[in-house]
Amino acid sequence: MNAHTALIDRYFDIWNETDAGRRLTLIAQTWASDATYVDPLLSAQSHDGIDAMIRAVHERFPRHTFRRTTAVDGFADRLRFSWELSSPDGVSIVKGSDFGQVDADGRLRTMTGFLDEVPGAA
Repeated sequence: MNAHTALIDRYFDIWNETDAGRRLTLIAQTWASDATYVDPLLSAQSHDGIDAMIRAVHERFPRHTFRRTTAVDGFADRLRFSWELSSPDGVSIVKGSDFGQVDADGRLRTMTGFLDEVPGAA
């Protein structure tokens, strides 16, 4: 497993972590302190902002899980991958692709998300 794949697998561990203390520890290990996240529906800055954003997603979609659906493609400090959000019974409800940048310490500096498939979209 390469460093980018390990980093993104930890990224998904964060999205799926419901224990607030454990999630904050994972965020500190995975994201740069000045990191930013943006997608068409959400945005966040810093560890606290990223944690608040993920907590809000957990509140809106309880017991749903994120998983990576493609290999992590990366070069230098850039990476990309696709994912899906599944309901508790395993039905995929949203699919997307994310593009990220890694800092010199190997932590996520930026993440930009795109929604590829959403409910009700034509």
